[in-house]
Amino acid sequence: MRSLATDIHLYIGPATAYKKFRFTDRNAWDAVRSQILSAMNAGKGTIEIAWKGETIVYVYSPYLMVTWIEKATE
Repeated sequence: MRSLATDIHLYIGPATAYKKFRFTDRNAWDAVRSQILSAMNAGKGTIEIAWKGETIVYVYSPYLMVTWIEKATE
């Protein structure tokens, strides 16, 4: 079973102009990760991320760079 504590850094966009998000709540990250994987598997879709009281929506395509670094915490 995965730990509920987590430290995830998500980068969306090209290396020269990416947007960085940090997730410390496993449930919030799992919801976003699920959207990312669904969009990637379909080759299209949307990714919604709650950020500073707003919702940022990315329209996924094979050209949108999505990278994350996942570090489990104790």
